[in-house]
Amino acid sequence: MQIKFSIHNNEFVLIECDQPSHEIEIFLDQEFNKNIKDGEVFIDLPSFMRNLDNINKFLHMQSIAPQISEEFKSAVNNLPNYTKASKAADISADIILSNIKKEGFTRTPTEDQLRNLMSLCSKKAAASFSVPGAGKTTEALAFYAFHKNHDKSKLLVISPINAFMSWDDEISQCFDNKNRISRLRGSIKEIELKLLENPQHMIINYDSLRSIEKFSLIKNLILENPDIVIVLDESHKSKGESISEILGQLASYINYKLILTGTPMPQAPSDLRAQFNFLYPQEHVSFDEKLIELFEPIYVRTTKEDLDLFPVDYKIVSVTPNPAFNIFYEEYFIKRLQEGSTLQDILSVKSFKKAVLKFIKLLSNPASCLEELFELDPGLAIQIENEGDGAKIDALIERAEYLISKGEKVLIWTSFVVNVELIASKFGNKAVFIHGSVTTDKGINEDSEMEDLDTREARIRRFKQDPNCMVLVANPAAAAESISLHEQCNYALYLDRTYNAGQFLQSQDRIHRLIAKEKEKQKFIEVFILDLPWCADWKVHEALNRKIDAMSEFLNDPSLVSLEGFNFDIDAFSDENPMDSVDEEEFMNP
Repeated sequence: MQIKFSIHNNEFVLIECDQPSHEIEIFLDQEFNKNIKDGEVFIDLPSFMRNLDNINKFLHMQSIAPQISEEFKSAVNNLPNYTKASKAADISADIILSNIKKEGFTRTPTEDQLRNLMSLCSKKAAASFSVPGAGKTTEALAFYAFHKNHDKSKLLVISPINAFMSWDDEISQCFDNKNRISRLRGSIKEIELKLLENPQHMIINYDSLRSIEKFSLIKNLILENPDIVIVLDESHKSKGESISEILGQLASYINYKLILTGTPMPQAPSDLRAQFNFLYPQEHVSFDEKLIELFEPIYVRTTKEDLDLFPVDYKIVSVTPNPAFNIFYEEYFIKRLQEGSTLQDILSVKSFKKAVLKFIKLLSNPASCLEELFELDPGLAIQIENEGDGAKIDALIERAEYLISKGEKVLIWTSFVVNVELIASKFGNKAVFIHGSVTTDKGINEDSEMEDLDTREARIRRFKQDPNCMVLVANPAAAAESISLHEQCNYALYLDRTYNAGQFLQSQDRIHRLIAKEKEKQKFIEVFILDLPWCADWKVHEALNRKIDAMSEFLNDPSLVSLEGFNFDIDAFSDENPMDSVDEEEFMNP
């Protein structure tokens, strides 16, 4: 019996068998979605590569030595190989600098960046997990320049929309041709027209790939350009079920890949799976914890200690609740929880996750939940309404006003849109705000310097440049990444937080990044928490500490500091805290 494997249209593996057997048919049916045409069996290349180990085991058991076409051998050999990558010796700095200079790379890498590039460039697929501000984008562009083997080589960046402007700026500063990065946005037709211009540098956001038509355009782009370099920016965003599947379908067509994030494991080791599968889809990993070990030889990281940054001054601000709300909390939460009621019962929410999120929102701004409060106790709800916005908001605004009076610009974080807009309104024209509904670059004409004055980018620019704009209020889900405020702002105040450790760490780094040493100032992080028993604020606090500590251990980075020194006795009323059963997943912000 003979089996032959060959490549068809750069996209499929053609399986030809001179004596088809029942065993082979069963195996192919179990492992693959086959496409049979004119009696020939076609399997898409990604599926074949992901199952390469099983295929080899089956052929060995059947004593079959397959015939492999030269084209197939070349396709397999060109793909990143984990074993080779994990053992690869660093490339010398001189070779790297010489090669990237030949490709028009004009920026001189820092000592830390060059150290990282010596490791990254020795591999076809690797990861940079450096802290924000360390220059991951520069490393990615140098990686691309190093692996270019002809003028037609292309770069495709997959990133959040809010990073588009940053990539455009970096490319113009790193290459002498000053080519802008082509933004693959808009309708299918608009993207098609942009691709017809044959751009060298392109960027597309993760959500766009969920469109079947746009995915097909990107897949064809990759198939037509086998030496294309793909960069996943903020690669921890690749873990969602749908996007990880989409990226997995592309992974086996790509020879050169780099992933970038400062928070690769924001929740748990399982966060690493999608990122590793993108880099090395042919590797099978049974246990999530194994991923930590597998990543060690293929990632680099520059820490805040490497950058010699001043440590952040962390502070927990314990806030005394207002009297009426304190009574409400004791009567309708403490007492009812002790009696066996659940958060769902109290807040009339079916999902426990939604109940916890509403609980966090209630603690930060009782006025935002007045409808629910009136249902529980109308008289007490009126008293709470008369107390205004709540103790936490009052304390935070008082602190911000004091800092403003001292000439300090202030960054305020809250997870809820209603809080973002409310707090910003308290400061009038002195404040700007950002949440998910604020547009990104839709108002920008890429062929001109004209810009919509109310975009996300314009608001950030005003906060940076306008001496009268002293406050930026933002939602971490919309603004925790790809913003640099370290030169203008020294204080970040947190009204509330969710269980998302990645967003918490990324948001801190908006003000704590590399800067010229003579300009460096002390940075301050202040987290406002209500001093109440069984308080969700404190359960979130504890969970974030655990997650940050776990990521610190994975990255061997002691500069990932949690707030472990600030813990209250939140279990004072019972041996079992009803909040302990919360599923500490990433909460979506309303």
